[in-house]
Amino acid sequence: MTARLIPDPGRGRKQDPQPPQSAGAQERDGWRVLSYMLGGMAVYGALGWLVGHWTGITILFPLGMILGIALSIVMIAFRYSKS
Repeated sequence: MTARLIPDPGRGRKQDPQPPQSAGAQERDGWRVLSYMLGGMAVYGALGWLVGHWTGITILFPLGMILGIALSIVMIAFRYSKS
């Protein structure tokens, strides 16, 4: 058995943290999140309104909007929680 006299250069080294995002990237992410929220609410609200209009069930419009917001929040959480 031989002992190592020279330490391994990669061993025990801390990883450098990610550089902070620029203001432009943060602004772009904010607009993207807002568009997901508004888009989800609009698309599922419109689907709820159409189905509610055809069936005569008026509660489907607000339920569609709530479902759209909820799905948007889930999508945003999955997209931005990745590291």
